[in-house]
Amino acid sequence: MSTSLLLDLVNSRLVMGDEVHDELAGDAEASAWLRAHGASGSPAEIADARMVRAVLVPFLRGEADAAALEPWVDAMRKRARVGDRGLEWVDEVDPARAVGARALGEWAALQGEQGSRIRPCAAHDCQHFLIDESRANARKWHSMETCGNRAKARRYYAKSKLAVLPGGDAE
Repeated sequence: MSTSLLLDLVNSRLVMGDEVHDELAGDAEASAWLRAHGASGSPAEIADARMVRAVLVPFLRGEADAAALEPWVDAMRKRARVGDRGLEWVDEVDPARAVGARALGEWAALQGEQGSRIRPCAAHDCQHFLIDESRANARKWHSMETCGNRAKARRYYAKSKLAVLPGGDAE
């Protein structure tokens, strides 16, 4: 699976107890992160990345309305231009909203008849998001090795406890 700005952006800040791991926390690391994702890493892009992430995470979790995305939608335009091959459509994006506009473009491409291909990991104790590239669009965990195995182990443990009668005898 290829990495995407959208997925990496919404997974760039994770809270583990009292610790916060934020890849965009410092300006220098945020600039490097953005350059690694095809942007220039300018102060305007850093501000935009932080702002759009703060909106996208609750939106993708179903905790915020799509209206929160309007600043980036309003910054996106298509303009017609006549070129050597005929009419061409050119994207015009306000540079102050370029990172968010690109993330929204990726989000839009992940919407389909079976629902969204980007969603939060189903593990109750996980903050990661995943992009489901399975045919059935049924992937639940961002990582089978961590969240998937833990969920399966919890289900197995719960079933094994149910199989034991109160007196300690198995059914």
